[in-house]
Order: sequence, then C-alpha cells, then structure tokens
Amino acid sequence: MVARGPLADHARARAFAEEVHRVHKRYAAEVVAANRLCPFLRDVETGFGAFVAMLDPGEPGVEAVEATVEAVLAVKNPVIHVVFPLARIEATPFERFSARLAEALKRAMPNPPVMATFHPALVGDRTNAHKLVGVLRRAPDPFVQLIPEGMHEGGTVFAPLADAAAIAAAQTVDTSTANFAKLQGPKMDELLAKLAEIHADRAASYAPFLEAFGLG
Repeated sequence: MVARGPLADHARARAFAEEVHRVHKRYAAEVVAANRLCPFLRDVETGFGAFVAMLDPGEPGVEAVEATVEAVLAVKNPVIHVVFPLARIEATPFERFSARLAEALKRAMPNPPVMATFHPALVGDRTNAHKLVGVLRRAPDPFVQLIPEGMHEGGTVFAPLADAAAIAAAQTVDTSTANFAKLQGPKMDELLAKLAEIHADRAASYAPFLEAFGLG
C-alpha cells in the first residue's frame, strides 16, 4: 500500500492511506467476497495486489492521468488498485477520466492491463444483470482496478487467482448473469444495507483526516 499525489508528503498521509485501505478491504470482504461476486477473489488480504491511494483533492484531469500512469509503472504487480479517496467528482466525469487513463496506459505499456471502474455513485439498478453491475461497483471511493488481459469476464471483477486453470474455469460462467440470479429479494437488500454501512464508516473515519488536510 502506497500513498501518492500532492498530499502524499503530509504528516497524516500514511495514516490516511491505511484507513482508506481498511475501508476498501471491508468492501472487498463484506460485499465482493461475501456474496461471491468475483470468481477470482480468494484471499482478501492479498487480493488488492498493489494498492495505491492517490491523495489529490482536485478533479482528476490531465495531470492526474500522468501521475496515475507514473504510479502504475512504479509498482511491480500484475494487479493494481488505484483509489482516489479525496476526489470530489461525479461518476460520469470519473468514467471519462478512467477512459483517458486507459488510453494513456496503452501508450505507456507494451501489454496494457484491462481496467474496471468503480465509483460510489455509478448508475445502475436491480432490473437486469447489466444494470446491476453499476450497483455492485459502488465502492466507498472512486477507483480503478487494473488486471492482466484475460481475467475480466463480466460482473464485478475484483482480483485474480494465481492459478491459470482456475481462472479459465471461472471464465466459463457469465459472472454478471450469475450474480443477478443469486442476488434477488432479501439477499440484495442485505447487500445494499452492507454497502450503506461501509459508506457510513468511510464518512466517519475519513472526517478527521479531511479536517487535517484542510478539506473538511
């Protein structure tokens, strides 16, 4: 877990990045793993691969794209999660940012990763498998997940297994359709309640850090 960005040298940056990591581990364990949303996620402790907290309070733009590419190139891990816990940006602009980031990574890397975008306000609903993906990806903070090509079949991809055979077996199932089938009625209500609980945890635990950063 590393902190990067304009506030990475702040005295509270490391502690804040650790808190961000804790909150996102809750999302990984209590939402993704608990509901088997990702056929690849087995160990939440190691499932993030490289976890990068970009401590930039601005709206991600060209400079943020460049800084994120630099951060991605600096870590040596096939799986990377880059989180933007201070970004005050709505879902659609963040999706545009992640698209620009994906293009920049294609230019910067000979074998660019596949990107999945998460945001607490992603558009989605419970009416069909495709729309449900947006609901399931309402993480505590905006983030992008970078994974190697071939590990991204549908649904809420989160982290890969090391076993290539297990990955291939998991990909025979349409993950988004399987998730929709099992998340009906009370099961979905429970998941949404857990998401709300984690988002409330995020707001409460981040508050003293935002104040320290002058962002409260």
